[in-house]
Amino acid sequence: MTHARFVIAALAFAWCCAVASAATVPVCTDCDFSGKSLGGWDFSGGVYVGTNFAGSALQRASFKNAKLVAANFLGADLRGASFDGIQCTACNFLNAKLDGATFTGSRMVAANFLGFAAHVADEQLRGLLSGCVSCNFSGSSLSGRDLSGTPLIGVDLSRADLRGTKFDGAVLCWYAVDWPARTVKCDSLEEARVDGASFKGVRVCTDPGDAATCSSVDAATLRRYTGSSLAGAILP
Repeated sequence: MTHARFVIAALAFAWCCAVASAATVPVCTDCDFSGKSLGGWDFSGGVYVGTNFAGSALQRASFKNAKLVAANFLGADLRGASFDGIQCTACNFLNAKLDGATFTGSRMVAANFLGFAAHVADEQLRGLLSGCVSCNFSGSSLSGRDLSGTPLIGVDLSRADLRGTKFDGAVLCWYAVDWPARTVKCDSLEEARVDGASFKGVRVCTDPGDAATCSSVDAATLRRYTGSSLAGAILP
């Protein structure tokens, strides 16, 4: 874990503990649910720190409004699970089954979705990606998906299959301030497959949540900062 991500995780841990002390909520620290059959269980509203769900059967489980730090869902069956309103820092979803899962209002930092290929509705995929900062979607299968208008901040899409994917109007770049300089950063598309992908009207923002701080990105800027030639893509 990088120093920055360690700091984020530490702050999230302190915040979760403060929340837990301020109200009566389920709190689980270093709990081990690995390999358990937990289909339909309700984990909503709880605080889970360092909890291990690796290999668990969690079909249709609810994590609504839960707060998780360093939770491990490696290889877990999360089909139809609800992550609506979740706040998750440094969580691992590698090889998890996520078909039909929902992510409305989810907020994640430094989550690992390497190789994501779940069948979720485009609306839910946009919700997941827009609420996921510094997340790893490298090698994911996202071809033909509609990500129009989605703010994608620090999302690693390197080596992903993005053929025919719509990024029209999406936020793919942002300004990083190292006072007094200001530099452009963009999501990594290095070695991604982008044939037929559309990047019309993609934007760079100072504050991705405020459209007034955004402006259009030209093709040269996209190529330079995404690490991709974007050959075969539909460019601005």
